[in-house]
Amino acid sequence: MRFTRITALSKVGFLILLSAYAAAAASPQKAFRMSVKKGWVIQRDENQKESRFFAIGNWHVPGYTFTNKPEADQESKLKNEQNFRERTAPVNMVFVSRGQQKEYMAEKIHVMNPFSAVLHNYLDRIPGLPAGNDKDYYRSQYIKSAYREPEFIQYLDSQMVGLLANRTNDKLIYSHIDEISLGGVSKWAVPPSVGAIITQRLKRHDRDALVFVDLLGHARGSTYLFEKRYLQSHKALPGEPPYGLIDQEALKCKLPLLGFSQAYEGTPVYDFKDGNYSYKNHSPEFLKTIWAENIRIIAKDYRKCGDVFGINAFRDFFANPELAGITVDALRDGLGDKVPLWIYFDGNGYARPASVTPDAYLKSVECQIYTAIVHGATGILFWNDWAKTPEVYEKLLPILEKLNRRLDVVKMDTYQTIVDGHTHLLIKGNRRGEKHVIATNTSKTDTLQIRLPGGQTLSLAPLEVYFDSSSSIR
Repeated sequence: MRFTRITALSKVGFLILLSAYAAAAASPQKAFRMSVKKGWVIQRDENQKESRFFAIGNWHVPGYTFTNKPEADQESKLKNEQNFRERTAPVNMVFVSRGQQKEYMAEKIHVMNPFSAVLHNYLDRIPGLPAGNDKDYYRSQYIKSAYREPEFIQYLDSQMVGLLANRTNDKLIYSHIDEISLGGVSKWAVPPSVGAIITQRLKRHDRDALVFVDLLGHARGSTYLFEKRYLQSHKALPGEPPYGLIDQEALKCKLPLLGFSQAYEGTPVYDFKDGNYSYKNHSPEFLKTIWAENIRIIAKDYRKCGDVFGINAFRDFFANPELAGITVDALRDGLGDKVPLWIYFDGNGYARPASVTPDAYLKSVECQIYTAIVHGATGILFWNDWAKTPEVYEKLLPILEKLNRRLDVVKMDTYQTIVDGHTHLLIKGNRRGEKHVIATNTSKTDTLQIRLPGGQTLSLAPLEVYFDSSSSIR
């Protein structure tokens, strides 16, 4: 299939871009800066002092409404400010879209994530790209071959200039295309090369840019893994989606491309019946196996897309909290020890079954969080379903406040990690000889006996978290 490329930017526009880039390159170093060192994001304050940064971030703030309109009057402003401050008190990062920032949000680090729109707005302008339920296949194959073209590079540069001209805050990081290896807002993976060029152009305009990459919305499989397997025996993907290779029931579905979503060894993600689709039922052991390897492969291949990586998998984490730790281990296997890992969790009950109370649900979420920390996560993010009432989020806040009080321990060096089935044990320490224990039991049914170095035995109930801040181990 033949496509017509869009015309390049005008020479005047290109000169403006060069001028803006030169100005950015010549600008003084920002007082606020974040970098990466030994698996941690390092924050530098206004006095140039560096410290380990543990991210606690929010997408959406339940009970608070973001708007691009100013408050009607001073009373409304004060009310909204108090509401925002109370609901983000234990959070240090908030996703904020351009135009929706307010003065009272300035204390938080802002996360900007316009890149899905940036990419798809470009693809919308390409004449000849097919529409329909399988349009994302054609768009992905097109941009895979066109990402180095001057037209695309100039377009990206123009978007980066506009982004920085309308930045929401002096404290700012970026979030890449959401669930990039699942396609973000599309149904076919965004190629790693495209994700990498977006980050590359961003860093040319903002040399201090820190980019977080949410790789997956689950780790059961991806169209990217189908492509990778296909290309082991073919030189290129065909011009049309190779529907003959998937479950033919998928063709009756409104989203037929989901049939290509597969694990690394070919196991389909979905079952299809009567035009509907649902996750395949796997045994816990089989799911853990493909989960880890899928993440490892994708993390390794998408490494150049950013600085910090994670996934979100709310339903699977709730069904099996052990997966939170397996996820961190697999990301590290793919990315190496030096890359910080931030994991998404469910902040407002998106995956909470109606039969489960908010308290019971958050007991599981808290276990998931600390299990990820035991395995080496250095940040946590929360996706909050704006369509739900904030009852779960309001009960989450005290959990995050408690975590904030424990961060001095979490940021210490790791002395030892012990993982045995549902037992997850971490020993933190410092140069003064203090040692602290963090432990979780990811079983939903069994109480576990955990023996600590030195002989002490802990008894952990199902989904219980143990945090020793008294330095009782020597």
